[in-house]
Amino acid sequence: MQAPVEFRVADVSSGIPYGVLRLVTAGLLAVTLLACGSPDSGPGDSPDELIIAWTASREPASLDGHIEPYQTAWLIDYKITDPLLILGPDGEFHPALAASWSSNEVADEWTFTLKSGVVFQDGTPFDAEAVKYNVERILDPATRSGEMAAHIGPVERVEVVDDTTVTLHYEAPWVTVLDAFRRVPIWSPTAAEQWGIEEFDRHLVGAGPFLLEEWVPNDHVTVRRWDGYGGWNSISNDAGPAKVDRITVRFIGEEAVLGNIVRTGNAHIAMNLPTAYIEDYRDAEGFSLLTGYQAGTGLQMVMNVRRPPFSDLRVRQAVLYATDQPAINDLLYDGHYLPSDGPLNTVHPCYWEGNAELYPHDPETARRLLEEAGYADRDGDGIREAYGIAGVDDGTPLRVRWTILDREEMGEAVQAQWRAIGIDVAIEIVPGPVQLEMVNNRDFDLMYERQRSPDPLLMDMLWNSAHDVVGGWAWTGFVDEELDGLVGQLRTIPDREARCELAQEAQRIIMENALMLPTLSEPIFYAVSDEVRDFELMSEGQFYFVHNARLVRE
Repeated sequence: MQAPVEFRVADVSSGIPYGVLRLVTAGLLAVTLLACGSPDSGPGDSPDELIIAWTASREPASLDGHIEPYQTAWLIDYKITDPLLILGPDGEFHPALAASWSSNEVADEWTFTLKSGVVFQDGTPFDAEAVKYNVERILDPATRSGEMAAHIGPVERVEVVDDTTVTLHYEAPWVTVLDAFRRVPIWSPTAAEQWGIEEFDRHLVGAGPFLLEEWVPNDHVTVRRWDGYGGWNSISNDAGPAKVDRITVRFIGEEAVLGNIVRTGNAHIAMNLPTAYIEDYRDAEGFSLLTGYQAGTGLQMVMNVRRPPFSDLRVRQAVLYATDQPAINDLLYDGHYLPSDGPLNTVHPCYWEGNAELYPHDPETARRLLEEAGYADRDGDGIREAYGIAGVDDGTPLRVRWTILDREEMGEAVQAQWRAIGIDVAIEIVPGPVQLEMVNNRDFDLMYERQRSPDPLLMDMLWNSAHDVVGGWAWTGFVDEELDGLVGQLRTIPDREARCELAQEAQRIIMENALMLPTLSEPIFYAVSDEVRDFELMSEGQFYFVHNARLVRE
């Protein structure tokens, strides 16, 4: 059964700024938490249970990272199984279940030498056959692994050389294999076959430091220490099991609860700490504040160019000119977010600086472009209507849908800014599966789409029209031979500088055609109790390691 769409049109007529309402509400909820507390909401029964609070919108629909396209599933998977390699805190690749790797000169053959003596949590061996099974499971259309299959790429065949050596033969050069396999969870073939595609995500079996104990949707995921773990991941300080008995990830629906949950002792770590609570933890006794940055797209909204109004370049350009990002950042996030002015954010190594010059905040230019495109406010209600636009009845109000997973407040801020130029914005908040269904049906105007990676390959995933298919990630409907050619080369050219040059030229084409609306870039803020030791962030701030984490109560 399809989850219902939560459809909201914010009231911007009260005159009370959103930031003020947010802070008042947060304060009232925080007082309630502090005054009442709850024995059921505190850290678990085990004195060595690490409690990590996530915002509820980050809960994945499936815990099987072969299937689930959202990175939060992979973060849970990292607790249950190790990948072949990791991207460490230093931004470099390091061994995990693989001891080493190499490719031929043209990068269409990749060989992994696996660590020996590794077993899965069900006692079955981790070996080359297991790697072969996992790759073929991902590439099998029955698995419906659009995201992970796209990362792995066009594998022609998987060759088992011996028990600890496996070679992937590609149809064409594939230079991003390492970035792919640091994401891929390696599951026990025996367990995956036993439970099947539909049920395996409740019975995950890997070769990582923790066993899946339970998943209660809309509440929590708990994993418990696997005493058979050999510390195979190079991030592990010791050759042995993890230090904590259990880890529970709790899904928190209220911003104020998430903001206060570490201060009140109901969790040890809060991930995605709301910015209104940053100063509560910065330099505060008993706590620390960690900040992780995320190279990638930023919080972009892509436009559906297949139909009006965004089939017209002038309308797309108008909304870019109408959006005042610094004002939104100051109003909603106290200036803590990062600017984002193009398809790759400012912390990405391939960011194109020309993005910043293209669309300065200019409402008058926005109004002029809308007039030229055939949108005028003839009835005087403040919202423009369409006149002389093919496929649109004259007098139809200029109303666009803003479809997001969360951050309603950002939609409200844009809603107010665009209303000033005569555009009515309807905010739709939907869960991830509904978002993907809407995209597959091409039923959207502006859709939230986000990818995170320091590799420019994501430009091919998002902007090559070859991926404008069901399950693909090229959502706008824009087709351009030059753009497709540029981003397509990102999969085959190994030189990092040359790849960045291609990505930067692609960014120019995308922004000149105004295909997406940048809406800031989110750092990941973590509130951490001083009881936690050796909790480590990956170089990508939305990922962390718990292999060495321990609790110290003084």
